[in-house]
This record gives sequence, structure tokens and C-alpha cells, in this order.
Amino acid sequence: QVTDMKKLLVLCFLLLLTSQLVNAKKLYVEMEYKKNSIRLDDGSNKKPQTIKGSDGEDLKFNSLIGALNYMSLQGWELVETKSVTNGGGYVGAYGGASSTSTTVYYIFCREVTDEELKAIVNNSYKKD
Repeated sequence: QVTDMKKLLVLCFLLLLTSQLVNAKKLYVEMEYKKNSIRLDDGSNKKPQTIKGSDGEDLKFNSLIGALNYMSLQGWELVETKSVTNGGGYVGAYGGASSTSTTVYYIFCREVTDEELKAIVNNSYKKD
């Protein structure tokens, strides 16, 4: 009788856990690593936010790998990277000028509640 009750409790717990995992939504952010700090863009209408330490100052990392490990520690999963090249110029037979810069962005995601995701999405629409 007691073991049947334990089995029922375990089954209920597993069903509850499974239903929460099915309902979990993912929040995506774009991370830019620049001047040893990271900026996150969650798609809302505010400019990308620099990650700050407990002292209110920008967190500074020794390397990109340190920043990526920090994001992992915060529960973010790296999904993809993308490179954006800006600039241009003309190089002809007699020379010329060319100036480009490439920025690499890192796309992360993590599971959030419906309420958290709705709050960000509601601020993600373009206001003309």
C-alpha cells in the first residue's frame, strides 16, 4: 500500500516536471564582445546593455573565452555566431583605399517563464 503511494507520488512529480519543461520558452540574446566587456541585445527597444558587476561598473574579461564561460555560468547556451563586415573601398590597378571592420556576434538562449518572455517581446515592436 505504501509503495503504491510512493509510486503515485513519483509519477505525479515526473508529470509536473515534464509539463513545466514542455511549457518553457527560450529567450534569445545577441552578445557583442568589445574592449573586454560584453553587451547584450534582447531585441527590445533599448540599446544593448553592458553587463555590470556588483559595484555597478562594466565587467571586464581577460579574454573572449572568459566572457563565454561567464555566459554559460549564467545559464545561457551558445546557439550560433554571426559575423558582420562594415566598410568598403576601392582597390584598383594603381592602388586605392579599403577600410573594413568585422564584428562577431554570439547568439545565446536560455529558458524563461512565459511572463519574462512576454515582457521582452512586448517591448520588441518597432515604434514609428
